[in-house]
Amino acid sequence: MKRIYTYKGFEVAVELERSGDEGVWLLRPHGFVSVVRIRSAGAIGGTFAPISLMADGQRPFGTEAEAFMAGYSAAQRLIDDTVVL
Repeated sequence: MKRIYTYKGFEVAVELERSGDEGVWLLRPHGFVSVVRIRSAGAIGGTFAPISLMADGQRPFGTEAEAFMAGYSAAQRLIDDTVVL
């Protein structure tokens, strides 16, 4: 699952990875991990290194909506904190 957003001239791609389906022997909680990639609109390579996000306590997000919003919010904060337009 992947969504692409735009924010202040940047393209933010938030992709979800399922967690907990690795096998019963790992006993990980089920949910989603957000992988966020940020690049300047129209750029070929990434502007920032990709980041992976989990919920509090290093647990996966419980729903797709939580994971997408957390990824997009983190990207907004990163852009706001590091880029002067």
